[in-house]
Amino acid sequence: MKSKVKISIACSAVVAVAALGAVFWHGGSDKPEVSQSVDVLNPATEPVTEPELPDITDFSPEPGLTGLAQAMSQINDDVVGWIRISNTQVDYPVVQYEYDEENGNDFYLHKDIYGNYLERGTIFMDYRDVFGGDESKQTDNIVLYGHNMLNGSMFGDLHDYRHDEDFYKENPIIEFSSNYKDYKYVIFAYLLTSGSYGESYYGEDFPYWDIHDLSKESDFNDYVETVDERSYIHPDIDVEPGDKLLTLSTCHLDEDNSRLLVVARRLRDDETVESITAKISGDSADDESENTDDSDE
Repeated sequence: MKSKVKISIACSAVVAVAALGAVFWHGGSDKPEVSQSVDVLNPATEPVTEPELPDITDFSPEPGLTGLAQAMSQINDDVVGWIRISNTQVDYPVVQYEYDEENGNDFYLHKDIYGNYLERGTIFMDYRDVFGGDESKQTDNIVLYGHNMLNGSMFGDLHDYRHDEDFYKENPIIEFSSNYKDYKYVIFAYLLTSGSYGESYYGEDFPYWDIHDLSKESDFNDYVETVDERSYIHPDIDVEPGDKLLTLSTCHLDEDNSRLLVVARRLRDDETVESITAKISGDSADDESENTDDSDE
C-alpha cells in the first residue's frame, strides 16, 4: 500500500504542507514551458553565514569512517553526508531524522545541525532512505530536501539550472558523500512538478517523495521515463536499472505547491568527471573522432 508521507518543504515563511489527495488543475494537458513568473521564496532575514563547523584537519579517518564524518559526529550523529555543487552555495552537511514517521521529514525544516532554530533549516535526507557503508543496502533513489531561499542559500541556487542551460553544461556534477565514501552524480534531468498528490498542471500524479525503492526494473524505468518526459533537458546520458539515483527537491511556487526537482545518477566505475562533462558539452573524444572521419570523406 502506498505510504502517504507528508512532505513539509516550505515555499514561503509559512510551512506549506502537501495536501494529500488534492488536485491542482490549471488547464491544458501539454507540458508547461519554463515558468517566467517569480518564484515564491523564503525571505532572507538571516545572515548568509552557516553555523560554525569543526575543523576537519583535527580529525584523522577511523577505519570505515571519513575524517569529515568523524568531525561532524562530534556535532550531531544525525549527519549522514555532505553535498556540494560547483558555482552554487550548495556546500552543506546532510542530516536525517529517521526516528519516527510523524516527524521524519519535518524535524530539520527549521533547525540547524545543532538542533537550534534556523529559518532556512538544514538539507535533509528522506527518513526512509539508507546511505550507509554497505552500497548493496543503499536506497536506489535517495531524495534530499532543502528550502528555496531568496539569497540563494540551501537549494535556492538550483533554480539557476532551469534559468540557463549553459549553467547546466558547466555544472552537471553533484558531489554527495556518505560518512564512508565520496560519490559523484551526473545530472540528467530537471523539471517542475506538483508537491501534492493527484493530477496537476505539471502532469499526471507523480508522488516522487514516495518513490525510493527501484529494485524492480519496471519501477526504475517508470521513474526515469516520467522524469525524462517532464525534463527541460535531454543530455546524452544513459540511465540503466541498477544505477543509483539522487533526487534534489526544492520549492518553485507557493500558489500551486509546485517543486523543482534535479535528478542525477551516480557515476559508474569506468566514468570520470572529465569524460562526462566533455560529453555533455559536446567536446568528447567520440565527437572529435566522428568529425575527423567526416572530414576525411
